[in-house]
Amino acid sequence: MHLSYSALSTRYIPAVVLLALVLCASLVLAAPKPPEGPIAIKPPAGAVLKKSVVQFPHAKHGELDCTVCHHTLASQPKTYTCSAPACHDLANPTDKTAKKSMAYFRNAYHAPAATSCNGCHKARKTEGKKAGPTDCKGCHP
Repeated sequence: MHLSYSALSTRYIPAVVLLALVLCASLVLAAPKPPEGPIAIKPPAGAVLKKSVVQFPHAKHGELDCTVCHHTLASQPKTYTCSAPACHDLANPTDKTAKKSMAYFRNAYHAPAATSCNGCHKARKTEGKKAGPTDCKGCHP
């Protein structure tokens, strides 16, 4: 008996779909649970702070795609902090170029880009969506 290509492909569709569902479910179950309470956003070692450390309400951001903020998850799946080495680990920039660099930890939170906290909050406000604070005291009480 000779089966055509289309007969073989339709025969295996349910198995392929089931396998895909199992793989997706295992990825979801393997993902780490986000913190329920606020987390202190700590600067890199040696950083001189002008304002208080932010207590980030992680649970309030649960509807967002994790990779918006944790943009290195694909390449560094165990790195969750912004001030980790080779991310936003520049503590105290010494010139204008370094101050504008995304390696400067402050810019991870304050840059106008939609991927920073302040940039995202401002963009959401402009779009008429619920947004977090955009003033200093809103994050640094």
